Amino acid sequence: MSTSNVVERTVEFLKPIIEAKLKSNNAKPIVVGIEGPQGSGKSYASSRIKNILSESYNTCNIIQFSMDDFYLTYEQQQIVSSKYKDNILLQGRGLPGTHDVTLLLNIISHLIANDSSRYPISIPIYDKSAHNGKGDRQSNDTWLNIHKPVDVIIFEGWFNGYTSISENQNLINKWHSIRKKFSPKFNSIDNDSISEINDNLQEYEDVWKMFDIFICIKTSDINNVYTWRKQQEHELIEKKGSGMTDEEVEKFIDRYMPIYYLYYDRLEELQNKISEY
Repeated sequence: MSTSNVVERTVEFLKPIIEAKLKSNNAKPIVVGIEGPQGSGKSYASSRIKNILSESYNTCNIIQFSMDDFYLTYEQQQIVSSKYKDNILLQGRGLPGTHDVTLLLNIISHLIANDSSRYPISIPIYDKSAHNGKGDRQSNDTWLNIHKPVDVIIFEGWFNGYTSISENQNLINKWHSIRKKFSPKFNSIDNDSISEINDNLQEYEDVWKMFDIFICIKTSDINNVYTWRKQQEHELIEKKGSGMTDEEVEKFIDRYMPIYYLYYDRLEELQNKISEY
């Protein structure tokens, strides 16, 4: 499905929900979680959805932000990387365990509460280019300030909705099957590293519980991430004259693929549960 189709279908799905909210006295904002693998166009789609809905309902305060906005600071990430120096999955930002989940939960909770005494509510902005590409959170004075109650929150992230595997033996068994299938690509990632990521993922599940609506940009083959990211990089090179080679893109994505292989097929679990939250 093209990004434009994702935008169109999502907007049409959300319109009656927003209209029902406008007719009610319910001050609680609608929280929309959007998930899409890297390169699927989720960030662009989320931005377009926000803009179209804002134009359609100009009395609504609709905001959009990303899991990426909540990466740990550079110093915090250095501490994580040092603490888990044998876990290559935590050497740098990106995966579960490299975000300030407490800050994220606090901000969404305050937005949901719609308590006028708490405004402005500030949402962090992350600069991926800082420290030679290692990234850092921007200073507080650059953050996005929300000055009035919110009607719709659109929150996107590549592993939004991923749920941890509760039984450690089931986790390890699944990981062994993945590692064997793709050997030798993931042979350096041991059981402890996977268990650490799985433990980290549990912390994010409190965020998923805040979703009223969960939208997935699905793919028939998660390995499409490689193709999509290469296409994005080719476009970047065409526009700016520089970017990663195909080989560099593959190496970059390799670090994320264990998470896709372990959890992507479990997304329906959140879809089934969301009405219960």
